[in-house]
Parts: sequence; C-alpha cells; structure tokens
Amino acid sequence: MKPTTDLSSKQNNGKTETWSFLDLVIILIGTGIIFAICFFIIYWLATPEDSNFAAIDTGPTAVQSVGLAAVEAVALLGGVYFFGMRRLHYSWKDIGFTIINHWWLLASITISIIVVPLSGLITVVVMLALGLPLENPQLEFIIPPDFSWTSGIALFVLGGILVPIAEEVFFRGVLYKWLRERWGVLIGVLVSSFIFGLVHVDFAIAVAAFILGIILALVYEYSKSLWTAIL
Repeated sequence: MKPTTDLSSKQNNGKTETWSFLDLVIILIGTGIIFAICFFIIYWLATPEDSNFAAIDTGPTAVQSVGLAAVEAVALLGGVYFFGMRRLHYSWKDIGFTIINHWWLLASITISIIVVPLSGLITVVVMLALGLPLENPQLEFIIPPDFSWTSGIALFVLGGILVPIAEEVFFRGVLYKWLRERWGVLIGVLVSSFIFGLVHVDFAIAVAAFILGIILALVYEYSKSLWTAIL
C-alpha cells in the first residue's frame, strides 16, 4: 500500500511540509512550559506538608501518579494544540485524525494482540541480558502504596487512553511527520522511535518502546491515521 501525501500542508522552498523547524521548536518550548507549570502545581498540591521535593522514598502517592499522568497528557496535547495547531490554523484532521476503514481497524487490533506481549517479552529479555531484577520499574507509579480503585480507574483512563493519544499526537503527528518530510520514511521512523524510547528513561523499557515506536510509525505512515497507532 503506497503512502499518500497530506493535502493540508505548507510549501517551503517548493517542498511540501506540515511543520517547519520553527514550528517544532515552538511546540517543544510550549510543551515544556506547560509540563513545568502543571508538574509543580500537581506535585506541591499532592505532597504532604512534612515532606519536601526530594525526600520521598516510598514512591509516588496515588494522587501524584494520577497527577503526573494528567500532566503528561495535558502538556503534550496542549503544546501541540496551542503552540502548533491554533497558531497555524490546523484542524485535528490535518495532523492525522482521519477516519480509518474496517481493514485498518482489524489490522490495528491484530497488531496490538501481537505487539503488546512482544513488548513485554523484549523488556524481559533485556533485563535478563543485563542481569537486572525481573521487576517492572513502573510498578510504583502504576500501583502506588496508597492504591485505591478510584486511583486505579483514573490511571487506566489517563495512562491507557489519554496519554497514548497525547503521545501519538506529538511523536507521530508532529515529530515523525517533521522528520519524514525532510529525510524520508526510514530516517523518520528510526529517529522518532529512538527519541520515543529515550523518553521512557529505563533502559529495558526504552528498548521495547523503541521497537514499539517503529511499529507505530509504520502503521501511521501507511494508514495515514493516528487512530490506528493509538489503538
């Protein structure tokens, strides 16, 4: 299936582009500002008075976990929307939220069934190769010490729905698209996936995220819809 070119793009030196380098920089700065403001607000509101910013050794509280997930979603979506889309008068369709056909819906579900356990397997293999304990480094975030069903549902909605939407908007809808329009699909897929892996910090998870990023970028490239990658 041959990829198609978006019609809602700008012209730069005769080349079609959706985002310029300046657009990317502005979106990154805007995302960083939103993240910093929201992070400090959430952290200080959720931190007990007898604790300080660096002295919590029991892991994040449920409120902090929910708050951090919310901050990531708000920062990524807010950065792209307010500092990119609104400034350039783009619609959500312009950045990749297009309708997918039944074939791609089925393909997305099928790929998910394969990729989700594959990501876990890759993480385990990396841990074993490096002699790391077989423990999920994100466990304290997912299941904080004061876990409740309320916080669990909130984390599911944020971490399982809103954060993936926000990540696909930024990493595939902005970063991958910017790289692809300048250096082609291969460079776009590899570099955007490498950065996607880096932001997951933990090495074992980063390797799995890199592989996942490649699959997500290719699915987005050929389906031309962020919905397939999000699914």
